[in-house]
Amino acid sequence: MFANYSMNFFSHFFVDFQPHRPAFNAALIAPDILRNFSPGQAKFQFEHFQQITSINQPQADPILHDFFNGCLQHIQRDKEFHQSPIFHEIYQLQRDNWQLMCLELQIPRFWFSLHVVIEIMIDSYLINNNLEKLQLFYIVLESQQETYRKALKLMGHDQIDHFMERYTRFYTNQYLFHYQDLERVGFALHKIHEQVKLDSTWYTPNNPVHQVFWESTYADVCLVLKKYPLVMHQSV
Repeated sequence: MFANYSMNFFSHFFVDFQPHRPAFNAALIAPDILRNFSPGQAKFQFEHFQQITSINQPQADPILHDFFNGCLQHIQRDKEFHQSPIFHEIYQLQRDNWQLMCLELQIPRFWFSLHVVIEIMIDSYLINNNLEKLQLFYIVLESQQETYRKALKLMGHDQIDHFMERYTRFYTNQYLFHYQDLERVGFALHKIHEQVKLDSTWYTPNNPVHQVFWESTYADVCLVLKKYPLVMHQSV
């Protein structure tokens, strides 16, 4: 029933960024935005396209090959994330609290909701401590519009213009800067509940009870990430 939510956008970029590989870096969020921006076109065999764009193949293209390597890295990182001490320790610290609070606040599916919020709050933590890297994230996305268009054409995507319109809006609006405000975490969870057809009427903007709940979760995220610090590769 539920989409397979995993590491969030900026986390993927931050953890796996590679200097001088813009196509690879832009593709680190590609599997997720393909699902979000054009759900009917979300299931692609990225390994197949990575292979047919490799050297000595008829459709060899080093830029697209690097792009599909980025897609595959995204998928591998999600698998690793679910087994990581970062995820498990945050989940265990907050599990009992979330079970109680989700019942009290009528937030559905506490396990799914907690999973999503952990991902968003890791992004929030990384953004709060690396604002200049978030700006780089958007610069890279803007620079790789044509790479995305070429990749979608090769993959046989039949809604390229629709996807590119939403892609442009994503890097232009720079929504992730709002994750500095924990209120936006609640809003993001509410929107994801809408997307996967769960009840989202629990959400009210600037609810002080919710705010305390988000702050408690964020405190544990900070605690664990200080124990397991994430470092971005140098961009120079």
